[in-house]
Amino acid sequence: MEKIRTGGFSLIELMVTMAVVAILIGILAPNMRVFLLNNQLSGGVNDMLHSIQIARTEAIKRQLPAGGGVVVCGTAAPTVADAALSCDYATFKAWFVFVDSNGNWQHDANEPVIERHGLLDASMFVKTDANARIVSFAASGFANPAGVKVPMRTLVLCDSRGVQQVGTTATARALFISTTGRARASSTWNDVKIVALPLVVGGSCP
Repeated sequence: MEKIRTGGFSLIELMVTMAVVAILIGILAPNMRVFLLNNQLSGGVNDMLHSIQIARTEAIKRQLPAGGGVVVCGTAAPTVADAALSCDYATFKAWFVFVDSNGNWQHDANEPVIERHGLLDASMFVKTDANARIVSFAASGFANPAGVKVPMRTLVLCDSRGVQQVGTTATARALFISTTGRARASSTWNDVKIVALPLVVGGSCP
């Protein structure tokens, strides 16, 4: 009768395999963490950019009378009913877009809400170049100048790594809003340091 031989690993082979796996995890884990953190920052700043672009597009489309505009502003309570949404000028970890028909730079109960964004992850921080986390767009598509509030024109989004240079890139993300209303996001060090170092309220991030 022929004997059936079963395959398997010896204890030594198993231990060698586990050691190799542990080494690979030790090498890959830090890189994976950096990858995830960078993706989270890029996702956050791209969401901001998207909302700002929507506000500008809506302002051009709606052609509100002089003084009115479409606004993006920070809020501390992004989940309340539309009529109850209010601008919190001290934060931009959540925000919404609305039609500011009377140009008072705040959301009134009868003004339509176009879009809202929930709170960013608690690990992320937002710093801006103005104390009021708000921007308003006129019918021309241009960003409205200072009125009831001084609007932000630049911001930086960062995490626990702060603002550091890694080659030509940065561990933070910058967002720029020009006077013509065009906005762009960037991860390059040359752009981020412009916002994070001399202009941002507080001087550092976080």
